[in-house]
Amino acid sequence: MPKASQSFATRSSVSLSSTIHPNVLKRNQACHQCRRRKLVSYNSDAKRPCSTCVRSHAHAVSHAPPGANLPTNPECTFDDVVETNTTTTDGPKTRYERLENRINELESLLRQKEHSAPGSPVELSSRSLMPDNFGGPSSAQITGQDFSSFSSVTNVTPSPPMVPEDTVGLDIIWPNWPSAVPGPDLLRHLVDVFFTFHPHATRLFHAATFIRSLSLPPSHPKFPSTPVLHAICALGSLYTVAVSSPPLPNFDEVAPDEIFLERHRSKEQRPDSFAEQQAKLARDTAAHLNSLGEDLFQVLQANIILSWFYWSHSRYILNVFLCTAHSMRLSVPLGLNMCPPFHSISKSERPPSILSPARTVIEDETRRNAFWLAYAAERQHGCGNGWAMSLDDQDVSQLLPVRGDQFEQGVLVTPLERQWAHTRDALLVHSENQTDSFILYVKGTIMISRVKAFNLRFRARHFAGDASVTTPHTESFQMSDRIDPRGSQAFIELDHIVSSFRASFPSHLRNPIVNNVVDNHLYTVCLMPHVATIVLHDPHAEVRQSGCISALKILTAARAILDLIYNVWSTSFDITLLDSFCSFCWFVGGRVLVRFLQAAIDAKSEDQISTLRAELDFVQRVYSPSLSAIAKVGQRVPLAFRFAKMLEDLIRKRCDPSPIGPSAQLTFPRPLQSPHLHSLFEEIYHSNSNITLQESIHEPGSFVSLA
Repeated sequence: MPKASQSFATRSSVSLSSTIHPNVLKRNQACHQCRRRKLVSYNSDAKRPCSTCVRSHAHAVSHAPPGANLPTNPECTFDDVVETNTTTTDGPKTRYERLENRINELESLLRQKEHSAPGSPVELSSRSLMPDNFGGPSSAQITGQDFSSFSSVTNVTPSPPMVPEDTVGLDIIWPNWPSAVPGPDLLRHLVDVFFTFHPHATRLFHAATFIRSLSLPPSHPKFPSTPVLHAICALGSLYTVAVSSPPLPNFDEVAPDEIFLERHRSKEQRPDSFAEQQAKLARDTAAHLNSLGEDLFQVLQANIILSWFYWSHSRYILNVFLCTAHSMRLSVPLGLNMCPPFHSISKSERPPSILSPARTVIEDETRRNAFWLAYAAERQHGCGNGWAMSLDDQDVSQLLPVRGDQFEQGVLVTPLERQWAHTRDALLVHSENQTDSFILYVKGTIMISRVKAFNLRFRARHFAGDASVTTPHTESFQMSDRIDPRGSQAFIELDHIVSSFRASFPSHLRNPIVNNVVDNHLYTVCLMPHVATIVLHDPHAEVRQSGCISALKILTAARAILDLIYNVWSTSFDITLLDSFCSFCWFVGGRVLVRFLQAAIDAKSEDQISTLRAELDFVQRVYSPSLSAIAKVGQRVPLAFRFAKMLEDLIRKRCDPSPIGPSAQLTFPRPLQSPHLHSLFEEIYHSNSNITLQESIHEPGSFVSLA
């Protein structure tokens, strides 16, 4: 049951049995003038005239123009109070009735505030019901870590200013605060770290609007929905030690590529951590609202946050697939996957969107951002498996987002000034006035989606006779035949987009690190074309074939990823705050290096062995907390810890664990094409080894397919 402050409890208990004098105003009773002006009279001294009218009269006198005729005393009239001499002590039933009446008064006050205009005295006095120290301790104080270097990375709108002392109202906690949501202090702290440190928070929500909504009473229609608050609390645990997070998985008891970790979680003799409790509450409350058809857009936002939580904690890999799939499917009836005029031409009983039209520019762009973040979560996680996606790219006819500064300011940008996602040249042509790192991040995700869709659907398209995937050498199709699509028109076009993507960026967006400041979205998008190259060419790379172009391309991409790892590692930026997809990209690059190291060991090419071992050692040092004091990713993000163990197991299984000679000294940037690579191909071409890069990353049992 909500607790009232001590002052309120004292006032209530004292007044229950006191005799009411006719010349004394009842405490907190509003006079006629205050009611007419919709003011609340907090007459704590119970005198006539009330303190509000006294202050108003004094203000009017001090600011009156010359010659104004003002009354000498404030005008303050009240309802008549029935005189009574009752001195009997109220029994328990009467006390409860009085307390219930008091609660009804407070609820009436809140309803009055909800219908008042923003900024009115009622609005201010009601807002002041929140505790004065709502902001809580700073992130650095609570976590014990130095986050000062990231103030230039994330531009977070500050909280609303404190209410002046003369508007302070009743010192109580909201009587209808959601029971399972943490108290206001802890909630505000977790919201603050979420907006400060998560790379997508200020795109999924309009920060200033969301922070203001927390000051509203929980019964207000604009107060954040419960599943959103639970989801933010779960994910915010990554960035603070004020609450408990799930421990790192014990890969001595379970394989690092296990996708059903809940089997082992059920055997653990430990209670759920705070983060796990909040994640379950978010999932359950979202499912309840989903079944009722209430707050559906906020249900979508909660699901997106949960997908980030599941993926970053790497404990619910299958949950990520299902959660992101639900987000994408939910976005369809909400009408977020398309924008007029690209709706269906068929007549239907259902409108294109079951949501009411957006009332403001900010609301409209928030919906669009939410769709693209749901799309990015599904596509990026899907890059590591061979499962079909939940929404075809051909069903996405949506505008790309606006720039971040325009979103924060609520600037209207017309469709004529923007790009559509389905425009043919959208990935290589960037509008000068409508391009920032987040827009490129969305475009990079679209590119990755196209690469995966090509690999996933190639055989079916070829079997159906699609001319765009047919080459002169593969006109006849047999199920057992090995098909090489690299000569097809679709492959050539897609390969051109991937290889040209980063070079097409505007000049001011080609370097993700400037003056030791890391642009989180831009850094991630710079990794994307290299990962796309590996995903596209990996099934066709063959090191036993002299001069295999696909083998050269994936090695070039892996070393470009290595350069980007070094670039961010050499700054003061906390790499644990990077997008979760970055850990996957690093692992994909390391996996390619393992394959080449395996081939070099088989060919006994000591120069290549030394270089490749040094490169893999560097990737492992950045990943694993057990290998370097300055390697931080695996300490906080379980996903990175999993990838580190997977890479370690891959090296142990496929390569000789004992190094042959000393490792080479690395210099950056890495050489994209080793001078010894062609000789390596020649050396192993006639060997009896079956070491090959032909294995698809989507084959069952492959490491990336389980990531």
